[in-house]
Amino acid sequence: MLGDFLIREGGMIVSWWLLVTLAGLAAVPLALRLLNGLPDRGVTLARPLGLLLIGLVFWLLAILGFVRNDAGGMTLAYVVVAVIGVAALLSGREKLDLRGWWRANRGGVLVGELLFAAALVLWAIYKAYQNDAFTTEKPMELAFLSGVMRSDAFPPNDPWFAGYAISYYYFGYVIAALLSTLSGVSSSVGFGMVHALMFALVASSVFGTVYNLVRSRDVQKKAAGQTARAPDASPPRPAHGAILTGLLGVAFVLLMGNFVLPLVEFPYQTGGATSEYLSIWNMNERQQPKQVGGEGVGALQTWNYWWWFRTARAISDRGLDGNHGEVIDEFPAFSFILSDNHPHVLALPFAALAVGLMLNVALIRRRPSGGETLLYGAVIGGLIFLNTWDGAIYLLGLAAAEGLRRLMSSRAGRLNSGDWLGVAGFGAAVLIIGVVAVFPFLISFRSQLAGVLPNLIDPTIFNQFFLMFGPFLILLVPYLLVEVWRGQNRSDLRFGLTVGFGILAALALAMIALALVGALLPGASGILNRVIAENGGAPSALLVVLAKRLTHLPTALLLTLMLALAAARLFGRPSDSDDPDDPDDASTSPAYSPATGMALLLIALGAALTLAPEFVYLRDNFGSRMNTVFKFYYQTWLVWGAASAYAVYSILGDSGLKLPAPGIRAIYGAALAAVLLLAMPFLFTAGYFRAFIETGREGSPAPRTPTLDGAESYMTMGGITADDMAALDCLDALVVRDDVIVVQAAGNSYHGAYGTAATLKGIPVLFNWYGHQGQWRGEALGSLVGSRLGDIDIIYTDPTWNATRAVLAGYGVDYVVVGETERRAYGDRLTSAEFKLRDNLELVCDFNGSQVYRVPERVLDLTAGIE
Repeated sequence: MLGDFLIREGGMIVSWWLLVTLAGLAAVPLALRLLNGLPDRGVTLARPLGLLLIGLVFWLLAILGFVRNDAGGMTLAYVVVAVIGVAALLSGREKLDLRGWWRANRGGVLVGELLFAAALVLWAIYKAYQNDAFTTEKPMELAFLSGVMRSDAFPPNDPWFAGYAISYYYFGYVIAALLSTLSGVSSSVGFGMVHALMFALVASSVFGTVYNLVRSRDVQKKAAGQTARAPDASPPRPAHGAILTGLLGVAFVLLMGNFVLPLVEFPYQTGGATSEYLSIWNMNERQQPKQVGGEGVGALQTWNYWWWFRTARAISDRGLDGNHGEVIDEFPAFSFILSDNHPHVLALPFAALAVGLMLNVALIRRRPSGGETLLYGAVIGGLIFLNTWDGAIYLLGLAAAEGLRRLMSSRAGRLNSGDWLGVAGFGAAVLIIGVVAVFPFLISFRSQLAGVLPNLIDPTIFNQFFLMFGPFLILLVPYLLVEVWRGQNRSDLRFGLTVGFGILAALALAMIALALVGALLPGASGILNRVIAENGGAPSALLVVLAKRLTHLPTALLLTLMLALAAARLFGRPSDSDDPDDPDDASTSPAYSPATGMALLLIALGAALTLAPEFVYLRDNFGSRMNTVFKFYYQTWLVWGAASAYAVYSILGDSGLKLPAPGIRAIYGAALAAVLLLAMPFLFTAGYFRAFIETGREGSPAPRTPTLDGAESYMTMGGITADDMAALDCLDALVVRDDVIVVQAAGNSYHGAYGTAATLKGIPVLFNWYGHQGQWRGEALGSLVGSRLGDIDIIYTDPTWNATRAVLAGYGVDYVVVGETERRAYGDRLTSAEFKLRDNLELVCDFNGSQVYRVPERVLDLTAGIE
């Protein structure tokens, strides 16, 4: 079966590998010139860099009207990026020793290539066995991809809201559409392939970033004030340590799960968990033991359907009344098991690229050049367009990396006013470039963010925080202690504690100030008054809030101490030793290597991202901190995963550093083994469950043939029938323009059977998924949607032709679809009204009752002027 799949669809995998490799090759000259702070000069990051730049160039050319949304314009974008890169490479004064560079980096480059190819094939196979494009928000994501591919020009049509453009960060779907178009596959196939591609790109970009982080320990000169050794010089030590650590980074970021599976799900599903044990974790839906019995107790086949979904709900907020509040705490392995192509997934490899750019900023030991700043700005602009939250986070990260570079050159171990101004200027320049790069998107984008709110009643209990981030805490907290020990009298603990608790105090004061301001606002004051009333008045409510804060204090306290330890080492006293990690006290060179500084910076960034939602959160349509936790925790997983890999190398493998006693290193090695043993099984256990048990393949005498085509899941999961699919294929063959309007029954969010002409074919329907449209368009949706929902009902239920004709003419409808979804939605009302469609419209597709009607011009002409 696997062999048949590879023979039948393996060519698509090869074509995507080739297209993405060509994108990487187009960006290699640019990387060689502008990422020369990295030991491999950015070659292991070339694929995500090339894809982002090519996608951005193509989108800009298309939205400005220079090219159409077709293969010709896409090919031109490849050429433009390659030409710019070659021009930049040839314009540089530095002569590249490519032979020396290859000798120094061939191991890392070759492993990176093999890793990308293997990950692409592996996850394409997984997607073929589990090609779900129907559940959760996948219909929305597939609709965006289909809509981008169908649109003749940009901005692309919103396929679920005919007459309007997409109002969402859709850049990831532009990249997916570009590759789908050039490879000649449909959107439903491209949906599976882009997911496999993201898996492979995350693997290769994380590997490249961590590889360069460790490799920089070999190729950087260690005396303060001296410039870096040329990255193409032969390194003094072999690269196997950097390669192994890079692979460990991939395991931490991409393959590893959190502790929910070993500590909660496994005991729960096998019947070994008591109510007392489950109360320790207090997870929603996992508070009482599962009743199990009979043969095969505990076997994977007996586990709850979608048990793996609970691993992304480790955090359970509970109000003062004890009611559960939904919190999302996804991590990459979960995302790839779920297989959503949501913006946070499509942006992940480019976020890893941004971490690599942060490292480049820290390693160049000089101010970023104009060309480098342009590149950083383009990447930040791309991240804003991919997943706006990430753009803000990594803009902060790049500015912090510039601060780190300046800090390592400081004689006093502090940043002066000139340094702070320089950091601010660099950040502002990157932001301006990024905003200009995606300005056509920003002027039409409606964000659901509406300010900052205080988190008064939902701090995170430490037990649940440990379930989520325990694998990293076990590795990073000892590493921070080791770094402070390495610094000895250079580590400024007093300053570090001042920074850590200063940040804590600032967040707490911000929470209080926002609460006081909110008490004066109508909406927020209502919430505060309700909390007060439910707890017996203001004094009683205050005591309840304080008591909850105290019981949940360990989480905030731990994160504060992590910030303090990182700051104590980062802002320590410099040394004049030849070894940046040598503890000798002096005043003329940095107290640590750039690699160590970057690892500490990543730890601090993650601690800040997880500490902030303890006190404040971004206001959005969800009305809680759910989305803030989701977005911040997701990026924390990335930066802590990379930092954890370096921490392991630093403690166990870096012979150039002062190492702890053998006994301590043995304990740390045992902790690493325990983390891998407990956290690594998630991807493979959940992947097997999804691909074989959920699909019914295990034990089936005739299992379904694997395929990357997600359209199949719409039939196998009960969304539509085979006849419906045939009717949609017929409609697709009839439609050649992108400005047609189709009427189908409109469903609310998470109902994938509705609007399938748009979802699967990109043909705009009158309206679909009201809840999500509200997220994308905010308060303006009501006036925009008008009477569309009621008008759709008229078409399918009103037996009078005049009313139906008025609706068809008013919107300029081209086709009306009557399929299984419409018959289920309207039942007998459709049956009694369907005759008017048969009598007045042209039946152009009919497959056993799944029908498509064309609206003739004569109908629209006869009703001209009807509102």
